[in-house]
Amino acid sequence: MIVQTAVDPDSSLLYTNALLEHLALLQQATQVTITMFDITWRLKDICQSASVPNFDVHYIEQIFENIMPCSIATPLDCFWEGSKLLGPDYAVHIPGGGPNHVKWTNLNPNQLVNSMKQKQTNFDYYSLEDYFHRAGITSGYQEKPCLNPRDPECPQSAPNYNSTQPLDIGTHLTSGCYGFAAKYMHWPEELIVGGVSKNKLGHIRRAKALQSVVQLMDKHELHEFWADSYKIHHIGWSQEKASLILHSWQKRFAQEVERLMKSNMSSSYLFNTFSTATSNKGLMEHSKIDYFKLRIVLVVAGIYGWIVQSGLATLGVLLLASSTAAGLGVCSLLGLPMNLLSTHVLPFLSVGLAMREMFMILSMQNRNLTPSEILQRAGPSILTAALMQSATFLIAAIVPIPALRVFCLQCSILSIFHAAALLLIFPTLLALQVRCRKAAVPCFRNESKAAQPQNASNNNNNNNNDPELGANLLTAEIICQQKKSILSLFVNHYLVKIILQPVIKVLLCVVYLVLIAFCIFNGLKLEYDVRLSSFLPKSTQEHRYLEAQNEYFGFYNFFLVTRELEYPLNQPLLYEYHRSLTNVPHVLKDSNGGLNMNDFWLANFRDFLLDLQEEFDQNKSNNCVSRDGKWYSNATEKAVLAIKLLAQTGVVEFPVDKSQIFSKKLVVNNVIDRKAFYNYLSVWSCNDQMSYSSSRANLWPKPFQYYSSKSENDLKIPKSQPLVYTQMPFYLKNLRTTSKIMETLKQIKEISDSYNSRGLKNYPVGLIFAYFNQFLVLDRLLLAQLATTVIASNLIAAVLIKWTKLWCSLFSILAGLLLIGFLDISAMTGTMGAFHFIVISRNITLTLSGFLSALGNKEKRVKMSLEINADSILKGDIGLLICASVLATSQFEFIQYDIFTVVLISVCGSVVSSLIFFPVLLALFGPKEELQSLEHNDRISTPPPPPMPPPPAKTQTYPRTQRRNINSKTTREPSLTTITEESCNQSIVVEPQVTVEYTSPESSSSGPCGPYTTKVTATANIKVELVTPVYRSSKCSSKCHRTKCSRRQQQCKCCKQDSESSDSSAETETCSNS
Repeated sequence: MIVQTAVDPDSSLLYTNALLEHLALLQQATQVTITMFDITWRLKDICQSASVPNFDVHYIEQIFENIMPCSIATPLDCFWEGSKLLGPDYAVHIPGGGPNHVKWTNLNPNQLVNSMKQKQTNFDYYSLEDYFHRAGITSGYQEKPCLNPRDPECPQSAPNYNSTQPLDIGTHLTSGCYGFAAKYMHWPEELIVGGVSKNKLGHIRRAKALQSVVQLMDKHELHEFWADSYKIHHIGWSQEKASLILHSWQKRFAQEVERLMKSNMSSSYLFNTFSTATSNKGLMEHSKIDYFKLRIVLVVAGIYGWIVQSGLATLGVLLLASSTAAGLGVCSLLGLPMNLLSTHVLPFLSVGLAMREMFMILSMQNRNLTPSEILQRAGPSILTAALMQSATFLIAAIVPIPALRVFCLQCSILSIFHAAALLLIFPTLLALQVRCRKAAVPCFRNESKAAQPQNASNNNNNNNNDPELGANLLTAEIICQQKKSILSLFVNHYLVKIILQPVIKVLLCVVYLVLIAFCIFNGLKLEYDVRLSSFLPKSTQEHRYLEAQNEYFGFYNFFLVTRELEYPLNQPLLYEYHRSLTNVPHVLKDSNGGLNMNDFWLANFRDFLLDLQEEFDQNKSNNCVSRDGKWYSNATEKAVLAIKLLAQTGVVEFPVDKSQIFSKKLVVNNVIDRKAFYNYLSVWSCNDQMSYSSSRANLWPKPFQYYSSKSENDLKIPKSQPLVYTQMPFYLKNLRTTSKIMETLKQIKEISDSYNSRGLKNYPVGLIFAYFNQFLVLDRLLLAQLATTVIASNLIAAVLIKWTKLWCSLFSILAGLLLIGFLDISAMTGTMGAFHFIVISRNITLTLSGFLSALGNKEKRVKMSLEINADSILKGDIGLLICASVLATSQFEFIQYDIFTVVLISVCGSVVSSLIFFPVLLALFGPKEELQSLEHNDRISTPPPPPMPPPPAKTQTYPRTQRRNINSKTTREPSLTTITEESCNQSIVVEPQVTVEYTSPESSSSGPCGPYTTKVTATANIKVELVTPVYRSSKCSSKCHRTKCSRRQQQCKCCKQDSESSDSSAETETCSNS
């Protein structure tokens, strides 16, 4: 198929130059040849052409074989120039004194037959004339107007021969054009002329596109056509080789058209071709992985992670990329094939989705947590997110589109692989980083810039900053120590304060309600947009052809297939089934408002038999046949054939009954004789080949071939096998929008289903059904997908998190539906809807988790949640957008517009929902906190100080004394209780109360964390006793020997002072404190 359009889209093509340029390009393109299996193949070898009956005269059959052209539906057939496309390549010589150098440019079939009748009388020209009459073959192209009346070959019989008046091209194109066999070669106007504008009389005044269709055989027809030919006897002929020949010729044809366009760059017209072979080739070439784009994205994502977080984020990006490759390898082992989405979309989206979890782990690392503690905190969230993603993509696999189903299954598997990589491998990198820091390895010593000195000073003053004790507290000090981006600082410092203002909260609620109303209103007007051209690369001819075809023509063909039916007994039902399509508005009809019966095989079959019956009746009235079933020499071939048909009983045991020849009719009330139905079918398939081939019934099994001759007296006709497969061709017009296509196909499906219920097994087939049929139930599948996603997400939230977070999933669904309401329903709606739900719900779930785990009133808990999670949300979403930005450069329209647009909307909607609308709703209607403080409303109780480590076991030593010194053995240091009992003492009781107040370094006006103050009050009861012990000198001496060197001088000084002045309070206090 080839479409011609103007470079200027507003220009009309109803000019002589446009059609002549169309002719020149088509002439050259159809001359291409290919060489395969040591055989040269040209268009004539593989095209569909009109069949001719068997005349049993070799030179007549040779003439027809050479002169019968390929079937080309083109607007040029309205003019004499259309004959230039028919050839033949070499002029045909008519023997017996006939005209020489016969081509379709100078061929008048009626005149040729008349001239041959005058010179040769030994041939049955009556059968040939009858064949011409039934096919509508008259004068060929000799009486059609010439586009160029000055052409030397323009026939004198042309209406505008040597005329200087401009030709009204639009008038001639109105109602379509006719080929050389007018009855079976009518090219509808909607097929060959597009973008038309008509006047009040219905004549075409403007046309923006012209289309020509070169009709080729399919692989089955080509295989059967050449199966018994000597040409292919040496190559092992098969349908696979026939398919290779067809595809190779189509590719060569497209290449030639492209070459001709490039060689004529000054042309004002564009030509684009389409074929299944070239479209498949384009898809295969553009479905390979673009490693250059993949490297660029990984490098940019790695640099982004290094800038906003650390070098460990870059390693994390590489880890996610490697896990993606591993996951795709497992998918291949599981039998999931790689397709366009697997190579162009999946690697980028999967890595981008997992970056948020990576940043979540790294943000917890900045709180001075060990890898095991990080896993304890982030592990459940990562595992829950992975399970929800996997379940959502599994549910999206219910879409009946094979490529999208495979894509969803691959996404589900990759979600598990990424979670495993982040939970099993990434913590080892964290542990390795900790070791490198302790070992003072370069590039790791300055990882935390300002947090470490501040931690060192604060850890001596506040137990809440101790990583072992305060790690479970959501305090301002720890939050402020995190490394935050500029955007997260903006969110925490300005945005949170703004959205929590009472007026702003009311305003945001009103805006959200208006947004809900607008999205619902817009969602009710959603339309389908599943154009076939969006799935082909934009740089190919096939994409441009489909765009032009969709914009200017909207013309499609399809077939209604019937199977396993008793065709002889259900003829009325078949006619009713065929007529039922007249109720479909966009089905092409004839000028009388009915269907073209020339395309219905059963109607053609019936008309052939009625014509034979009429011929028999005429010969019977002329006494050309006898009562005993014999015929005379003046009987016609058709009458003889009718006699043989009337003698058929349809019973194998008694196939012929001459007595019923004059009492029987071939057709009664438009119903073919049921008993001899398959005998008649053997005759029609080979004696009316023009009608049989034009019906495109594709009957299976193939009917037997029976050729009749007057010289053959045998009345037996072989009976064909019962049919199990037939088809009826139809055409659809003016289907330029997806909504019209879907509506029309649903009407046809309803008609098909109604007749299936009546016992007529049937179904529609064709390119339009092959592509759009999978979207007929898309709306119901999307509703089922949504309901299943809701149930699955709620179960996961209830089982793995907590039932209070079901509120989160409901809000996620609402937010997802609202945002997706801005886009029309396309092939990617189900898959990208699942992706959109994942992006929205995961950030809302994270925000709600922080809100439930914080303490204080609702506004304070919202602030705490955003301060903790805003950094991960922003970094993760920006990383996803960076990875998906490469999709905007794709050659495929559905990737560039459908997928990337959804990603962009999802990221923006996720940020707005999780940082603006959802926090406002939490501040107004949020659930209670999960933690319940026993002493304070806004914080948990201050943890007690850590227990002092037990003193090391000391070995008691004694001074070296004589064994006979009894005092040294019995003297020991008395305890507090014994001191009171043994000596006179004085005691002083002191009860000091100390209050320590600590305020974070950032003040309420300048810091992003707000005013946070910690108060610690301690009361001590201290009792000091002054004792005058016995054996002071020896005790002091022994004590000074037992103490450490650093305290020995102080202890001795104390004893000395105490001996000199026991009343000195200062000195006694010093000694006591020591």
